[in-house]
Amino acid sequence: VMPVTRQSVRKEAPVSSAFSLSLRPDMQRRSSLVNGRRSARACRRSARVCFQEPIKQSDIDSKRAATLSDSAVERPSPMWRAEWDAFHAKGDCPYPPHPPQKYQWLPMTTTGPILNAVGLVMWVPLGVVTFCISLVLNLWTWFIAYTYHGGAHGLAASTTLPLSNRIIRKLFSLVDVCNVTELPKPWDEAKAKQAFDAFRVRNGFAEEEARILVTTIPDTVMKPEVWHKYRMTDLASTAKVHYVHVLTAPSKTFVVGYTNFRDFDGTSCFNLIKGFVATYYDGEAPLVRPTVGSPELDLRLDTENEELKKKLGALPALRCAVGTSYTMAVQYGRWLLSRELFDAFGCASPECCSVIESLSLEETAKMTAALKARKLKPFAHLMTTSAEAAKSVPKKYQVERPILLTQVSCQSRYYMPKVERNVCGNWLIGLGTRPTLDELSSESWASKFYTGLIEHIESFSGNAAWSFINQTVYGMSGYRANPRKIFWFNNYGLRSMHEGAGGVTYHWAPTYSVATYFLVCCVCVDGRMCITISSSVVPQGELQKAVEHMKKMLIESAGGEALSTARVGLKAASFAAKLRHRTERSCAKIRRSSFAAATFGGAAL
Repeated sequence: VMPVTRQSVRKEAPVSSAFSLSLRPDMQRRSSLVNGRRSARACRRSARVCFQEPIKQSDIDSKRAATLSDSAVERPSPMWRAEWDAFHAKGDCPYPPHPPQKYQWLPMTTTGPILNAVGLVMWVPLGVVTFCISLVLNLWTWFIAYTYHGGAHGLAASTTLPLSNRIIRKLFSLVDVCNVTELPKPWDEAKAKQAFDAFRVRNGFAEEEARILVTTIPDTVMKPEVWHKYRMTDLASTAKVHYVHVLTAPSKTFVVGYTNFRDFDGTSCFNLIKGFVATYYDGEAPLVRPTVGSPELDLRLDTENEELKKKLGALPALRCAVGTSYTMAVQYGRWLLSRELFDAFGCASPECCSVIESLSLEETAKMTAALKARKLKPFAHLMTTSAEAAKSVPKKYQVERPILLTQVSCQSRYYMPKVERNVCGNWLIGLGTRPTLDELSSESWASKFYTGLIEHIESFSGNAAWSFINQTVYGMSGYRANPRKIFWFNNYGLRSMHEGAGGVTYHWAPTYSVATYFLVCCVCVDGRMCITISSSVVPQGELQKAVEHMKKMLIESAGGEALSTARVGLKAASFAAKLRHRTERSCAKIRRSSFAAATFGGAAL
């Protein structure tokens, strides 16, 4: 919950009980929370953020009575996380039976000025220590891997996945991926349970690894409320690997999935839900989980590709060991004494926010046709508009030069036999760079980045080979100590569910335990573009406005004209705000000077 200024704790502006986080028993553990907000002492310790006065209860009641839809929801404005929680608490969707349990005991959300100064002073000595320790460990790992296990190629070929070492796998296990699928048809409870059991057994999940729960809900429940409530839970309290919560209404169904990121990437999380939905309608469960030694489905690294072996050789891996050690020294040397470091270990700030949005079939078709006419890739267009959305928030919530992180899958390119991307595992490797927000919002830059990305992954060169070795041998590919600097961009392209579902919308992101500066997840399912953006930097109300701005830009700027117009509008608004700020400062100085002159003149007389 975000800190407030003194104006919001004055007696003449009491905090309404509607914003109390006592609505959720799991929120009562944080002693610094008072009626959904921090105490005055906690406010002074936290980041200096100016907040609005709390909205009135009558405003929420009047807006809650309005009709909600997936694309347009009447919401009070401004609305911070505590107010969002209170707003959705009044809805008809029940909370998940398993409240969040991870890391709710941390007393602060950001690094204070004193600790930040200490971190800057200790950057060099801590970086030297980190480099030495990391280099020794990496060189030892390199020696063992290339002496006894056939190097990166041998390690990758020994399993169905490019598994990283135990340390990074443990870190990944702290992350759960949450997804919500809305089907415009009702489901039968008994049939859903039967279909899930058939799918679980077919793909080798033990009963404690994959579980299902079915709940009946009224038709008044909408997807934004489901998403807001159900991403606030933990997989560990329900199942070890995969958990599904089905919410059935008279005219629709929500399928909520939670999956452990250690074993399954984002595409695999989609495929697990897709396989379950197909089992419900077909009555026969598909096999989507590769198993070592299985005669039906066993994916292995292409051992016949000599070029692949060469690029995974000992010398590139040795250079990678030194380079990774240097990167870790720079990153962890700077942030080792910071609160933000805990974000990298699945312990994001409680203010972590998330917003979902969808384009209709007509809007998606219009955007796609305009992009084809301009020969512009959807990847570049989505990256550009998401960067524009990031630039639309107030300046204090922007990261001018974020760390761009994106991921590509090795499964369909380097693993045999060649099968469609309907299987489940974790074949992602991270690729990225360090652009400015202006570069990210440039179509030419985004197109050039996409072209280089495809070139590296298809030829297995550059960052692709480097990241594969890092993940397979060292396990620290692109690992950053401060996720609040990361612009994490995911575009999963075209996907489809079973035709019997009648056309679905699908949104996914990590649960409340993980977020970055901007975490963008885009996928086009059954002809509808679905967008999810999460952030531990941008407040909920501002993030909602940014996502709405991105949706507008996706449609209007696909032709290329509205994008430049919007940029001019943003620059004009920024210039007007700066001019207004300077004018106010000048007026304040004049008033202070006049007051001082009058005071001095009166004393002299």
